[in-house]
Amino acid sequence: MRNKNYPYYTVEPVKNLKELINVAAKKYGETHAITFERNRTVVHITYKQLKSDVETLGTVFLDLGLQNEKIAVIGENSYEWLLTYFAAVNSGNVIVPLDRDLPVADVKNLLNDSEAKVFVYSNSYSDLTEYLRGNDTNIDHYINMNNVAKLIEKGSLLIQGGDKRAVDYEIDDHAFATLLYTSGTTGVAKGVMLSHYSLASDTVSSCQSVKARGCNLLVLPLHHSFGMTACVLYMLLSGSEIIINKSLKRLNQDLLKYKPYNVFMVPLFVETFYRKIWDSAKKQGKDGLLKKLIGISNALMKGGIDVRRVLFKSVLEELGGNLELIVLGGAPIDMKYVKGLWDIGIVTLNGYGITECSPVVSVNRNHYYRIGSTGQVFSCCEVKIAEPDENGHGEICVKGDNVMLGYYKNEQATKEAFDGEWFKTGDVGYLDRDGFLFISGRKKNLIILNNGKNVYPEEMEFAVLNYIPYVKEVVVYAEDNEIAAEMFLDAKNYPDCASTINSDISRLNLTLPIYKNIGKIVINDTEFPKTATKKIKRYSK
Repeated sequence: MRNKNYPYYTVEPVKNLKELINVAAKKYGETHAITFERNRTVVHITYKQLKSDVETLGTVFLDLGLQNEKIAVIGENSYEWLLTYFAAVNSGNVIVPLDRDLPVADVKNLLNDSEAKVFVYSNSYSDLTEYLRGNDTNIDHYINMNNVAKLIEKGSLLIQGGDKRAVDYEIDDHAFATLLYTSGTTGVAKGVMLSHYSLASDTVSSCQSVKARGCNLLVLPLHHSFGMTACVLYMLLSGSEIIINKSLKRLNQDLLKYKPYNVFMVPLFVETFYRKIWDSAKKQGKDGLLKKLIGISNALMKGGIDVRRVLFKSVLEELGGNLELIVLGGAPIDMKYVKGLWDIGIVTLNGYGITECSPVVSVNRNHYYRIGSTGQVFSCCEVKIAEPDENGHGEICVKGDNVMLGYYKNEQATKEAFDGEWFKTGDVGYLDRDGFLFISGRKKNLIILNNGKNVYPEEMEFAVLNYIPYVKEVVVYAEDNEIAAEMFLDAKNYPDCASTINSDISRLNLTLPIYKNIGKIVINDTEFPKTATKKIKRYSK
């Protein structure tokens, strides 16, 4: 693999999201910015049209008397969702993206907590909207996304009549722009306040660190910070075309139809890609040939000869044919998947982020990456490891332009989250001598045994997943001062797995220090519940 340091990529510096839209429109004009399907027809929106639509919808918001108000949005990924986001923040309001999978009661609670005055929703959430209308909320305006086109027409007429308030609105770079409620794997959601400047800074650093060419398939939910910053803001500032995938059921269909060059996603999807490749090879009786070709290719790579796109053309065509870059965030990943995709010509770059940091803090670069790490720290921030142990592991703390303004209406939580200017992420990790950041696990998940030994559950989980192929999911925790592992097994492809798990864990224990030995095994019949980014929701034992 190439592992060479090199200068940052050149990018237009922007300080707020309105400037981002304006710069992109001026630079890329009639280039396709966003592509989606409506009534089975493919629609292309240019950068110039995007800017115009954002301004016209923003004009409508201002005409409704909305200024410094919260505008909540819920629904599937769509052009109307994106317009709502940009029209809100670029007209001096605050956008409140809501998790589309939340229970009705949680949606109501977050609307009340955020004090939102507007609720924009997709048609599939009409029943939810009727419930909210009949209950006590602060909402003054309910807007169905099906009506956004009519609102744009109204906004156009207002602008033609001389209403330039949204067009000319000057953004305060450090103004509160978006309120994101953390889903978290444990605990109660907190409202994270991000400014225009924090989001713009993180976007600029993303463009400086990673180069993506060609079109990008938008898969991640837009209400999630990684989905918005990496899949939308980054792509717009880069001049890339964003293709909206409305449903994961259509993922394979969209890969084949639109043939994207890059996809930003969470590890679960990469694992699915990997398994799909090998399952397909086995069904065709070509898994042996594939292994042989990978061996030949890797030998050639050592000599500087890269023929992966030729050797594995038929394999890559199952993913559209053009896919060459995947950027990951949201959760750790087993390195066998990263290496497995690299073997056939797809570079997979892992990064690290947290909502409170807009969200990306570090990422591996196209030609400067370290397997197992989450890359190098962004130019817009600094990282320090607080109170490192003898191995250099300690809490990851971040300060810089991408750090949040604080938690909404929660001064105590904000105070507890900071040590001076340093935001305490709650994640544990270390920096190597070249500045690559490695993640060990969550501080709150840390297991401290009676003998004083520290065990990071996440490291143990990867040990299990790496060693035992039929373990699909696992959560490690402490019970009665011993290590326990709760698992969901792949009984479909490994019918005898339940009878072999104990002996396989015993063999795994032989490779681990005694204090890390797994002493208790629990088998689940179903998968673990997950967050919006497919992280397992942990719980205390």
